[in-house]
Amino acid sequence: MDGTLALTNARIFIQQPGRPTAHSVMVSHGRIVSIDKPPTRDASVIDVDGRCVVPGLIDAHMHMLNGGLSLQQLDLSNITSRTQFEQAITRWHRALPGDAWLVAHGWSSENWGGDDPNLTWFGEMRNRPIVCHRMDHHAVLVNSAVLKQLDLAAEVPGGRILRDDCGAPTGLLVEAAAWKLVNPIIPQPSAHEKQQALLAAQAHCHALGLTAVGSMEYTANVHQVFEPLRDQLSMRCRITLLDRDWPLDLADGEALRNRNDDVLAIIGYKSFLDGTLGSRSAWLLEDYSDDAGNRGLMLEHARDGHLKEWARYVAAHGFSPSMHAIGDAAARLALDVVDELDLRADGKPEAARIEHAQQLDPSDIARFRNVIASMQPLHLCDDGRYAARRLGQRRLAGSFAFRSLRNAGALLAFGSDWPIVSADPLAGIRAAVNGLTSEGEQFLIGETISVPEALHAYTAGAAQILQMPDSGTIRVGGLGDLIVLDSDPMTTDWSNAMPRVVMTIVGGRVVYDAM
Repeated sequence: MDGTLALTNARIFIQQPGRPTAHSVMVSHGRIVSIDKPPTRDASVIDVDGRCVVPGLIDAHMHMLNGGLSLQQLDLSNITSRTQFEQAITRWHRALPGDAWLVAHGWSSENWGGDDPNLTWFGEMRNRPIVCHRMDHHAVLVNSAVLKQLDLAAEVPGGRILRDDCGAPTGLLVEAAAWKLVNPIIPQPSAHEKQQALLAAQAHCHALGLTAVGSMEYTANVHQVFEPLRDQLSMRCRITLLDRDWPLDLADGEALRNRNDDVLAIIGYKSFLDGTLGSRSAWLLEDYSDDAGNRGLMLEHARDGHLKEWARYVAAHGFSPSMHAIGDAAARLALDVVDELDLRADGKPEAARIEHAQQLDPSDIARFRNVIASMQPLHLCDDGRYAARRLGQRRLAGSFAFRSLRNAGALLAFGSDWPIVSADPLAGIRAAVNGLTSEGEQFLIGETISVPEALHAYTAGAAQILQMPDSGTIRVGGLGDLIVLDSDPMTTDWSNAMPRVVMTIVGGRVVYDAM
């Protein structure tokens, strides 16, 4: 990036041995060229008036395009009753054109006591197709207009079609039943509409202090959405491809990888080993405590017995195998693959990433030494409300084990999984530091970590797993990605407040300014 920018009169967290802070930093042509030296004559100087400067924050795991699209959909995340649900659907319905599908997201049955919603929650709205994604996007509630378009005669491997006592579908479909039956028939936005959604997502994330993301995307969307916007992207995007067929055709990924640069790069492929705790589809070693006989679902390559072969094939071509593993049984299988194929985090691009690692058997934590644990602290805020019911008190010893994993030598990186939860990394730091659920109750306080440790997981740790060696720290020669905060994160009482992002800088260019 062109030009020279200097930040002065600052408290800059450079975290070098014997030199934790500095007072000025200068960026030229996208990279940091000096620290604590007078700015050159050609520099644009910004006096930040004593505010704090930290490295640009990095989200190690999100779905950026879906996040942008979600900004245009009905958000049900604050709904706390059936009445509110029905009212929100009705209001959105009245504002839509006659033939449009109503697509919503964000609901959680825990917000209103735990009862699953069903067809009756849509009242008389039977003509307009309605699709409501659960907050984890691993279950979906649809109305009768959608059910009429589905073939529900047979169960879907790796999924569930919930039925009432008479065998009639309730409108709730879980995992593969949602992905394979519902998702393909939802009308898709045009390429232009997706591009506008991506730009909206970029602006949204910059306002939160994010300068880079590890985004999970389909190859078709990389071609149609990301690549045409390459020159308009100020967010550094490290893409993990979601194409999950087997055998896997890597030709497209390799062709896209040939264009990798500091702005847009393809780094890996993803496989889903299981589902989520909220949808009771995370694959567990023992039954769910509140659902006897159910141990969740083993999905895709894991279910079909191809996971090790898939991971070997992906790694052999220099890509990082990313394995979604929320339940303890899924995490154990992922660790078995890492051990057998030697895919530990030793600087190689083909190091495996275990995504979520949310529920672990305590005996497996030591196996994470030099293994990437890509985790999402804000999931604790929702799942912490009902984890004890799902798992029982004994198994909580392996939940959201941030401290234990760090102590075991895991490479810990943080992200959001947006739009599943907020993309706000500062809210994620607060969750990791305080261990508070969304209801304000402490959950597993013994697994919380310090502010510097959480900040590292959102900067240098995330940069490492996303193969960004020049990001995540403030040092001469590194990329000029910085954020300015209105207060000191190290002295903030995170139980009552959070710093606020007032400026975001990518490669020396201001991309968000609220100073």
